[in-house]
Amino acid sequence: MSSMTVNGEPIRYRLDPATPLLSALREASNLTGTKFGCDSGECGACTVIVDGRATMSCSVTIGDLEGAQVTTIEGLGGAHPVQRAWIAEQVTMCGYCEPGFIMAIAALLRASPSPTSEQIDALPNICRCGAYPRIRRAIRRAAAAGRGDAAVHRRPIEPSASAE
Repeated sequence: MSSMTVNGEPIRYRLDPATPLLSALREASNLTGTKFGCDSGECGACTVIVDGRATMSCSVTIGDLEGAQVTTIEGLGGAHPVQRAWIAEQVTMCGYCEPGFIMAIAALLRASPSPTSEQIDALPNICRCGAYPRIRRAIRRAAAAGRGDAAVHRRPIEPSASAE
């Protein structure tokens, strides 16, 4: 049996301690916002926050997390500055990478409220749709909002060159 706190709630998993956290979250806790991607810790779709650090939940077992504090996208809440910036910058394309990116960015901004370009580029998450410029803008916007430099507002939609 493995015990931890997930999204502020104490949880006791009656699963094999070798069970990946991703499987426990999705199957035993029905927290399906955390996505299954590569199953090898390379894409970041399954990123959650464990004890304040971005962690790929496919590559850590519940047995290794006894007593840990785990936050999933469901536990982050809908009003987090990263989520508001994500919407304002119109980042979402297919949306599959979104929860993992948001969790990794939230952990980054907690550790470094003014991240450098190098820190942003070092995020291991992958977006198959190629929304990286929008993701970078969302990170900068969320960082500014978190520091109190600016509010997160929806970005005005710019007309395309082909629109008349």
